[in-house]
Amino acid sequence: MKNVTLRQLRAFLAASRHLNFGKAAQELDLTTQAISIQIRELESQVGLALFERRGHGKSLRLTATGQYFLVYAQKIFSTLREAKGAISKFREVDAGHLTVGLVRTTKYIVPLLLAKFQEAHPQVSAQLVQGNGEQLLQQLQAGEIDLAIVSRPLHQIAAHMQAFADYPLGFVAAPDHPMQEFAFVPREALAQFRYIVREPGSVTRAAFDAYLHQHRIHLPNILELPTNETIKQAAMAGLGVGFLSLHTAGLELHSGLLCAPQVEGLPLTRQWSIARSPTRQMSPAAEHFHHFILEQGNVLLTAHFQALAPGHTRGVTAPLH
Repeated sequence: MKNVTLRQLRAFLAASRHLNFGKAAQELDLTTQAISIQIRELESQVGLALFERRGHGKSLRLTATGQYFLVYAQKIFSTLREAKGAISKFREVDAGHLTVGLVRTTKYIVPLLLAKFQEAHPQVSAQLVQGNGEQLLQQLQAGEIDLAIVSRPLHQIAAHMQAFADYPLGFVAAPDHPMQEFAFVPREALAQFRYIVREPGSVTRAAFDAYLHQHRIHLPNILELPTNETIKQAAMAGLGVGFLSLHTAGLELHSGLLCAPQVEGLPLTRQWSIARSPTRQMSPAAEHFHHFILEQGNVLLTAHFQALAPGHTRGVTAPLH
């Protein structure tokens, strides 16, 4: 296996995470064919199949050899990252590199925080990697990302979590939606409207269901959609009242495309958290970013969303206590 390349190993790791060449290609910004070629060349070097393929690579499963090889591929990248971090100690932090994982919801706040960090450290290069909580946890464990910013706790044993800011969850609706006729919406009035929510299993849906259970509310007309963006578009189109993190709708609320009705028991408050590996040493750049988020993240986000908030949404961004 003397001709195995890092590019092949990256393709293998991505494919092993997604078990799908197409999704692995999206993660690495390559074509599906390029991923397939890299895997085929790697299998040629290994001399054994690493994946069982179904449906022209659309569905994959690691072979026993692949599972065994995965452990060593992760160790290779982990060792490289540790070496990079150790070497970077001999340089100024402004010459380092930072890899941050984010979930769908935190993509609305991480670019802002990273931009503020890079104002002070302009020479730090950065990469953002999007995935779900389990994927980010695996990447933290494997040393493929330095930190993750998430909206729900990862497994505490496998990741060290610290909350750094609150975020509000509530209803959004088009300006001409009938709910806007209420100055304040009591819970008894909620059943007359249609609601647009995330799918079961999401943080937002769990909060929505908890709100209904706490207030003993039954809503007969619910539409499930897979992303915050589709919920916002559906709400703007008048399809119903959306429920989401109000941070994800900051621009739409500011521009008047959406409004945040005042509803009994809302907004709910949840927390953004930053996660790091409890066992791996971070690079100086990652250490500085971690400290920056904990020290300034809440202040920056509060100021940003208060600046966006029109009169009818003021007060939805509470400071972290």
